[in-house]
Amino acid sequence: SPLSSQGMGALFRIRLVGDTAPCTYLSPQDPRPLCHPAIDRALQLSGAGGPPHVKLTVEWDMSTKERLFGSLQEEVVQDAESVRQQQQAHGQQHSCTLDECFQLYTKEEQLAPDDAWRCPHCKVPQQGTVKLSLWTLPDILIIHLKRFRQVAEQRHKLTTLVRFPLRGLDMAPHVAQRGQPGGQLLGRWAPWQPPLRLPPGCPRDHLYDLYAVCNHHGSMQGGHYT
Repeated sequence: SPLSSQGMGALFRIRLVGDTAPCTYLSPQDPRPLCHPAIDRALQLSGAGGPPHVKLTVEWDMSTKERLFGSLQEEVVQDAESVRQQQQAHGQQHSCTLDECFQLYTKEEQLAPDDAWRCPHCKVPQQGTVKLSLWTLPDILIIHLKRFRQVAEQRHKLTTLVRFPLRGLDMAPHVAQRGQPGGQLLGRWAPWQPPLRLPPGCPRDHLYDLYAVCNHHGSMQGGHYT
């Protein structure tokens, strides 16, 4: 709530930014000023940039502000350590590797309770897991990176730099192991199994050299490709 000083009255007022109602101010008399319907509405409308949050504006009385702050340097307020930690946890990464992208793509995920499957033996719904793996690799590998994220009904472009090797991209760690249960069975008659001229058990060459890159410049609303 607004601070006050002896003989000076209220130093400033705190206004909620982005509320549908014009000029929603927090009450200085309320011991819990954030417990307000306007705050709940703002939380539901909060966009990208981390967890649900609200934006507050401090409106100073100009004469009081000039007496308290003589220069711009004195106006600087140091953020608490928790603010920096939240920014790091929810902000976009500066860069990542293409291998890390594949690790996330093939990471095992827990299915939601709504997606439970019914066990054919005990007939009881089971909350299982799902894991994607690459079964075969083509001679020419085309990788399409999803460069946006969905927040409510809005999409925001991701600007994370993806680093990748120009030569020798090893895709072997991301290919399904044929020796796993079920893998051998499918491999018996799969038309994409390794050529017959290769000795049994001989691993295929999973190394790729970079041939070309198509990059989009701009935002979700427009831009151009190079």
